[in-house]
Amino acid sequence: MGEVTDQILEVVMKALIGGVFVLAFAALAEMLTPKRLAGVFCAAPSVALASLIVTAGLAGVPDVLASARGMQIGAVGFTLYCLIAVPLLRRWGTWWGALAALAVWGVAVAVGYALAPQGLLGVRATAVPTPLPGPGALELSPPPARLP
Repeated sequence: MGEVTDQILEVVMKALIGGVFVLAFAALAEMLTPKRLAGVFCAAPSVALASLIVTAGLAGVPDVLASARGMQIGAVGFTLYCLIAVPLLRRWGTWWGALAALAVWGVAVAVGYALAPQGLLGVRATAVPTPLPGPGALELSPPPARLP
């Protein structure tokens, strides 16, 4: 019962924090011109940040790194999808063009996960950075003796 409650709490927290970020990014988008770009700032960045913040608070750094890795690979796949969708839609029509572009996205993401098992930019999903030592923890060794 406790695990289910934790999962429900995580979803609720992601929804609430995501909503706050969506509002903040929407306010930023209102100040930008042209208004066509407003949707870019309201959806993905705010939800991704909220998800990472909640994951960091509940699960810790390894899960945040794994989530960020998935976001990076998904973003590359989505970029390829966007670049190839328009020519495919023009050539094969709505249904076949969209399905072909989706297949390109799937292949790109599969290749991304296969080629980057340690995460993009060399970040390991299981590595946890060690904290820096405090000022009292540093021990200075005496300087080496000089030979004449």
